[in-house]
Parts: sequence; C-alpha cells; structure tokens
Amino acid sequence: MRTRGTRVATWVMVVLVAVLGTEIGLAAAQSPTVRAPSAVQLLQEALTAARTADAFHYRAVWSTDGFSQIVEGDALPSSGKESVSVGDDRFTVVVTGQMAYLQGNAASLRDQLGLPAATALANAGTWISFQQSDGPYPSVNEGLTTSAALAQVVIAPSSTAPVHRTHRPPLSRIKGEIPHGPMVTGSAQLELISRSKLPALYSARGSGGGEPWASTIAFSRWGEGVAVDAPTGARPFSSLQGSAPPPSKTSAP
Repeated sequence: MRTRGTRVATWVMVVLVAVLGTEIGLAAAQSPTVRAPSAVQLLQEALTAARTADAFHYRAVWSTDGFSQIVEGDALPSSGKESVSVGDDRFTVVVTGQMAYLQGNAASLRDQLGLPAATALANAGTWISFQQSDGPYPSVNEGLTTSAALAQVVIAPSSTAPVHRTHRPPLSRIKGEIPHGPMVTGSAQLELISRSKLPALYSARGSGGGEPWASTIAFSRWGEGVAVDAPTGARPFSSLQGSAPPPSKTSAP
C-alpha cells in the first residue's frame, strides 16, 4: 500500500480540483425570472470564497479495507502544518516558504524518508529540515499550503440542493462524480455554508484496484489568524544520509 518516501494517498489520493465540464442544469424547478446557479457555478463560487479566505483548518480521513489515514492541519497561502497518523506512523510536517520540516516516530522516519532503522530510531522526535534539493522534499511538502490543500477535492459537479438543519446555519450540497480520464471511479459531494459559500465538508467514496475506499475532509476556522513558524534546532536531512548505524554490542572476549 505504501512505498518509502511517499505518503499514502488520500489527502494525497483524493484531490479539491474542480473538474469544470459542461454545465448540467438543476433538477429542481426554477423561477422563470430568477435562475438558480448551476452546480458548476456554485462550485466556482466556493473555490473563489475559499481562496479569498486564505487560511483554514482541516481534518481528513481516508480508509480502505481496515486501513486508515488521518490528517489534521492548518493551511496558509505560503505555509502550512499538518499531523499525520497512518498505520504505525505518526509524524508532523511544517512548510514555511521554501523549507519543509518533519518530526516523527521511528516508524515514520523509516517509511516516509527511507532512513535505516538505526538512524530512524536515533532521530525519532527530532525535527528534520529539507531543502528543495533533498530527495524527500516533494512528498514532505505536498498538500500543505492553501492552494495545495484546496486541490484535495475532486468532483465533477452535476447537481445541487439546499440542506436545512435545525438550529444550525443552512448548507448547500453539490453532488457529482470522481472522474479518472474517461472512467468514473467514485462519487462525491461537497457541503457549503450557504451564506459564505465556504466549504464545510467534502465526502467521497469509490474503488481503486478492486478495493473500496471512503474519504472525508472537514473544513473549519476560515480566515482565522493562524501562525505557522519554522521549528528551531532542526537537523538537516543531508546530514542523515551518510549516517552509519551504531556498532552492535558484543560480549567481551
């Protein structure tokens, strides 16, 4: 399911790229003088509102056949932070400007960075910094900024409808499919806060390679001031590449 140096796909596999194809009119009856926005138009409004808001918090859950990945973080225009739990791996990633940082347990340093077991164990809990020239940089840097995180929803919109909730703000729901080339690999829906058009919840399900999967991404704290700072005392990844495992203990002759 996972290979060294790459994060599992969800937040990685399921991406808020709007597939803007031919508009499909609303099934609901429309006034002859007031035309309700189509699903495509409503999705465009949601994307515009989200980009204008700049910062937001998210919690993404992806699961398949008893396996799950949970990602929680904050996204800003040029920085971001997220904590990831997948299998035995637990790690936190920070991106500020052109630098990326990762702190995790030994399992995550082995699986995500491909470090030898002894090196991973010795650096568990230590912040590690990455420059763009470092091999793991693209996967560590993936999906943390506002634009990258908003590329985490794939939906070809086909219909929309209001969602009324007791004692809570009303929502608008966009439904559609998840296309992969000429094939449809699943279905998805995106719930928006009706007044602001900001995304509230994305959910999807489908199958890949014969395995069913499901995903949700909850969005919150739109436009709130969130600071993401570079951790201090980080160890450069380049200094770990030549690290040799400590000598094994042997009994005295």
